[in-house]
Amino acid sequence: MSDFEIKANDFSLLDDEALTECARNDSTAASELISRLAPSIRSMAISINPQISEDLFQEGMLGALSAISSFDADRGSARAYLMTCAKNKMLSAVKKNSLLTESSDELDETEDAQGEAVRLDRERLATVYHAIEECLTKTECDVLMSYLTGLSYREIAQSIGLSEKAVDNAMQRARRKLREGLR
Repeated sequence: MSDFEIKANDFSLLDDEALTECARNDSTAASELISRLAPSIRSMAISINPQISEDLFQEGMLGALSAISSFDADRGSARAYLMTCAKNKMLSAVKKNSLLTESSDELDETEDAQGEAVRLDRERLATVYHAIEECLTKTECDVLMSYLTGLSYREIAQSIGLSEKAVDNAMQRARRKLREGLR
């Protein structure tokens, strides 16, 4: 039997030997092992999701490479172990990608909802400003705006030159007029 026939007929033995060499930090053995697995990993990536098969192939190759150091020959075949690790890495990538896509879709929906809310808030605010301009006197408007900036009735009275009772009356009239104007 030629060397080629041995390779063709006994992958697991050679994979186990190559993996043992890889464990000894032999980069040639690692390259040989990964080059033997690449077609199978590519095929698996295509079968999982043809649209992102190239990305999955890369993830699978990374999964197989990272699994080399944790292989235990007593637990089974190197090829089966590395292919399982590659598959798990690809499936994790698909899951992560779908979560990102769902998250992105939810983000788009949230942005749309927020955009709609902002638009509605602007419309309401414009309506309120219009009601303020149309319904209130200058004094009522001044009192309301001062109140909305956080001033107390006493501070408003001092800044405008009115009594606190006049400020209170102006606020009551402003509230009533706005309530009626916004209906």
